[in-house]
Amino acid sequence: MPVELTIDLNRLFKLRAAVGRYGEMDAAGWWNTQGVLGSRGASVYKRSLPRTQLFARVRLVTHVARSRSSSIYPAPGVATLWSLPAELERSLSFEERAWATNGSEGEWAEFEAAVASPPNDDLGGWLTSLDLLEPELAKRGSVLPLAPGEKGVEVPGPVTDEAIQLLSAAHARGAQKNLVVPFIPGGVEITGG
Repeated sequence: MPVELTIDLNRLFKLRAAVGRYGEMDAAGWWNTQGVLGSRGASVYKRSLPRTQLFARVRLVTHVARSRSSSIYPAPGVATLWSLPAELERSLSFEERAWATNGSEGEWAEFEAAVASPPNDDLGGWLTSLDLLEPELAKRGSVLPLAPGEKGVEVPGPVTDEAIQLLSAAHARGAQKNLVVPFIPGGVEITGG
């Protein structure tokens, strides 16, 4: 039986972009991309991908963040902000294609500019100011306990829109050059809500 998706794909994409930008080497230093989602990355990618460059850059940082997260916290069967159930990833991919071709460049340019310069600290506050995260979820995510070994943060599942926001907020448990990976155990399934 197919699962009904009630995940806000627009918010998911923007959360990946914002947390991805926050974690780049020229910011928190969690993964090995530098300025890909900043103004430098925009100027380079716009030359060859004028309409789809933002989506390509977010996809690139997502792949690097996924790889880095799985090397830091290599637990099988968990969902992270960067690795969600296949059905959800597929839906997001189709939506990204639609956004890239529907003529909404103005909306995306405004968001791209807002994400280009992340703060040095307070990830949760920044995500809240971008209207991507509810203040209550920012607070909850910042106090979730670290998993044994202090390399992960367990987020209550299953994968829902709220859980995705908590995955984003819980990245704040990390520090400069110290990635802590928020995860949902058994998160390969999604439910409504």
